Amino acid sequence: MNSFKNVLAIGAHYDDVELGCGGTLAKLRAEGCNVYKLTLTDNETHFNQLGINVDTDSSIVCSAKACEVLGVREITDFQPAPCNRLAYSSDLMQRIEKIIFEKNIDTVFIHYDQDINQDHIAASSICLTAARYCKNILMFYSNGYLPRVQFAPTIFFDISAYFDLKKKALAQYDSVHDRFSNLFGNALKRNEVHGYACQSEAAEGFMPVKMTL
Repeated sequence: MNSFKNVLAIGAHYDDVELGCGGTLAKLRAEGCNVYKLTLTDNETHFNQLGINVDTDSSIVCSAKACEVLGVREITDFQPAPCNRLAYSSDLMQRIEKIIFEKNIDTVFIHYDQDINQDHIAASSICLTAARYCKNILMFYSNGYLPRVQFAPTIFFDISAYFDLKKKALAQYDSVHDRFSNLFGNALKRNEVHGYACQSEAAEGFMPVKMTL
């Protein structure tokens, strides 16, 4: 796609980008785009009631391995917010905006704005403003919750040739990241469902804020 040259995918947590658009990023990289990943929180999560304990250091290691699999350049010199406490601020928005201008980003992948995860909602709001001058803004979905307004993608990328790479990238994350042992599997099943609708093995779906063709 001619308007896709410098691409930035922004997730609230370290595995969000791989879940929502990992195959598409691998595809765009293979087509010659410069592809970057940015994570906005430190991923530190301790939810004892559900047996979820994720630490920042292991998340960083897993993310680096996943980015290597996908051929994505990870932006690591960014001070993240504490997990579960991400909130809109002019300072945070402008730091993201600075990256967008410095790297001449034309395409940004962001969280779905009607998600019900608090960090995802905040990330979408922050990034939508930061990316307002970009040619393309596409929203992805990276969890299994049922929001009040359902995610209804209308733009699809055939990732059949990159589906195994997406699986391999997700496999770089420790099992504790795979919530209830089915978060990753359900995301991959969703890709297969979208692929069926697109007459391919697998596809990732997005809701466009805007696209320049």
